Amino acid sequence: MKALYFENKLWKVAALKVAERFSRYAALGSLSPLRYADIPEPQLPNERWLKVRNRACGLCGTDIHLMFMDIAPGSYSAALPGIARKFLGHELIGEVVEAGSDAGDIAVGDRVAMRIDWPSCNQMEIDPPCPACAAGQYMQCENLGLGALPVQDTGGGFSPYMVMHRSQPYRIPDALSDDEALLLEPLACAVHGVLKAPPAPGERVLVIGGGTLGLLTGAALRALAPEAHVWCLTRYAFQADVARKFGAEIVDDGARVYERIAQAIGARHVKGIMGNEILLGGFDVVYDSVGSDASVHNALRWTKAGGRLVLIGINFKPGRLDYSPIWAREIAVTGINCHGIESDGRHSFDIAAELLQRKRVVPDGIITHRFPVSRYRDAIKAFLNKRESNAIKIVLMHDSFQRRATSGTGATKPLRIPHE
Repeated sequence: MKALYFENKLWKVAALKVAERFSRYAALGSLSPLRYADIPEPQLPNERWLKVRNRACGLCGTDIHLMFMDIAPGSYSAALPGIARKFLGHELIGEVVEAGSDAGDIAVGDRVAMRIDWPSCNQMEIDPPCPACAAGQYMQCENLGLGALPVQDTGGGFSPYMVMHRSQPYRIPDALSDDEALLLEPLACAVHGVLKAPPAPGERVLVIGGGTLGLLTGAALRALAPEAHVWCLTRYAFQADVARKFGAEIVDDGARVYERIAQAIGARHVKGIMGNEILLGGFDVVYDSVGSDASVHNALRWTKAGGRLVLIGINFKPGRLDYSPIWAREIAVTGINCHGIESDGRHSFDIAAELLQRKRVVPDGIITHRFPVSRYRDAIKAFLNKRESNAIKIVLMHDSFQRRATSGTGATKPLRIPHE
């Protein structure tokens, strides 16, 4: 079977970094660690695993970071023990085609998404598990590198087949369409971020970013904190159009943004020397779904004294950061790594699924593009050129899906694959 994966070989990474000096799309070339190649169809390593035939998978910013090896050697993430071959694609939907005798309550024929995308105590079958994994916080595993997966070529969401440990699949409720199910994982991330610092009624909230994660954070806020006043900072008009549907007021990420935010919320705009700007009386809570150096810099200056900042977007290449607003204004900063068990004991996925089933989140307009997996290069280019493509969520689809989306009633409707 053909699969899309990343080979973590030093010489390939070095070749990519050299080639990037000459081409923006070097990661799509023959010298790249990114491969779309034939591998053996994975088999169950033991009775605790399942085999899934994938239908489709969303393209995530994390996938792009890995494809382009956009990771600084000195960053925290670069020091974490990794694996030699990383199969890409985690925002997937698939159907279980084989289940081991001890694979839990997931059965053949079940439609599933995936909760865990990197080795934890669960997949490495370490017993006893670390405290984080035992508590359901698998993304915080303390035993990385201390065990090994019983199977190396697991496949991923961009593979037609993959195998999962019984801890990974999430059974998709029958009421959800395939399109809704494709957004379960990113919505679970948004829910996890919102619940790290849930705004009180009347509080002013800013979501930085108009991509999938930012827009779904706005949607989750409307559902979980309907009495908060939400603004969304977007770069493009097509992002702003979707954010408005979720009830957010819009701030355009353009010139004089500090001044315009101050006018919008009644804050005080203060300018220092050499372009230094801050807001006094800013937002009660800021959710940064971008995670760039610039967005974190601004987020700290847009958060009011005693406010909260949640870092939802990831940055594998952090630069210098002026963290003085944290102590000067006593800002509480926290971050998230995907999803897990929330303070009420429920899983982020369960909350996200409930919001979708009850139509408290209606994610119309999020999925904008669909490509067959074989056209992954076109999909990546659309992702990297949002101004021209107007892309939000891009989905790669497998031949076995036959370009269909299944509604909760079992009816089907054709999915159009555009030829950008």
